[in-house]
Amino acid sequence: MPDPHLIVVIPAHDEPLLLDTLDSLCHCHPAPAVVEVVVVINGSEQDTLAVQQRNHLSWQQSQQWIAQRPVLPFAITLLYEPTLPARHAGVGTARKMGMDWAAQRFAPGQRQCGVIVCLDADCQVAPDYLVALCQLFASAPEAPGCSLYFEHPLQGLPNAQRQAILHYELYLRYYLHGLRWSGFPHAFHTIGSSMAVRANAYRAQGGMNRRKAGEDFYFLQKIIPIGGFRDLCHTTVYPSPRPSHRVPFGTGRAIAEALAAQKDLGLVYDPRLFALLADLFRGMETLYQRAPTEFLPRLHPCLQAFLVQHDWPQRFQEMRQNTTSLAAFQKRFYLNFNAFTILKFIHFASAEAFPKQAIGPAARQLLLWMQISDQAAEEEGLLAIYRHLDRSGFWYDRSG
Repeated sequence: MPDPHLIVVIPAHDEPLLLDTLDSLCHCHPAPAVVEVVVVINGSEQDTLAVQQRNHLSWQQSQQWIAQRPVLPFAITLLYEPTLPARHAGVGTARKMGMDWAAQRFAPGQRQCGVIVCLDADCQVAPDYLVALCQLFASAPEAPGCSLYFEHPLQGLPNAQRQAILHYELYLRYYLHGLRWSGFPHAFHTIGSSMAVRANAYRAQGGMNRRKAGEDFYFLQKIIPIGGFRDLCHTTVYPSPRPSHRVPFGTGRAIAEALAAQKDLGLVYDPRLFALLADLFRGMETLYQRAPTEFLPRLHPCLQAFLVQHDWPQRFQEMRQNTTSLAAFQKRFYLNFNAFTILKFIHFASAEAFPKQAIGPAARQLLLWMQISDQAAEEEGLLAIYRHLDRSGFWYDRSG
């Protein structure tokens, strides 16, 4: 078997749709490179007997699925870890096991070009999925990774579930575009089923973490700042819109809580928070040239209070003293004032002065600021607009 160029990693825990995902990969157009797939069927030592049985059934069915297909477009490896220690068991550990396996699978000379792709066991992919991945990494040798375009299926769902996933995806896109409009350079979707990374970047940044949820967000915050991270807009991943309680947060948990009336996905962060961030980011040259005490009074009192509370004036001053150019200052600034810090500020400001707003008006307001004249009356129309912006590479066109 030739050495692979691209390895797709699929964690699976109590997953009834795994074979559908494998079928979807089989239906992809032939890739212009050697592809492998590794499935990590995993469980915890504290799983119920019913979960253990379903995991074992997945293991058996996957073996049968492979045996019934003597000719596959990719090699496939099954890793079966049904009783992981409870303190580590979860999606982060499972994803790490598969990605670590993939990183070791690449031959030494291929670690520069080998690509590890993350997918989930309840996803479908577009027929051009493998081809698009190969083409992106071949054409962008500087890219350490990418975020793939995704769409949650909306058709055929009960009304409540359909509304919940519509709100959830619209929020994800609204938040991303809000950050990009503010000028934050490291804004990308961070979804575990829709990301890929080069093996050399994976190894250099210490690999995947073992978090039980949010592992994708934390992992990509190490990869994105390297520079050259990309959006892959020319294919599609279709994550499942189903409710789930298997992780503490994320898509499945959000949908489950919405259906149980425990969470209102129709409320999002006030768009004015992105404007406050824009005032900070767009004043970068002034912040570099002048003392923080001269610059900060120009900002909104809520942002000032957050910065002072977390000692940012002193940190800004230290950055000024230890950089010799605006470009170096900006790089250091965004390594420190990162996606984690932004989320802390948004939570702080939402609690202090900017309560959440209805998703429709908020999404329309942001489109106006982005100079998008096409306004939709319905939330589904708004989602279509935001999907089109992502698919068409809106911010790449503007920066070019």
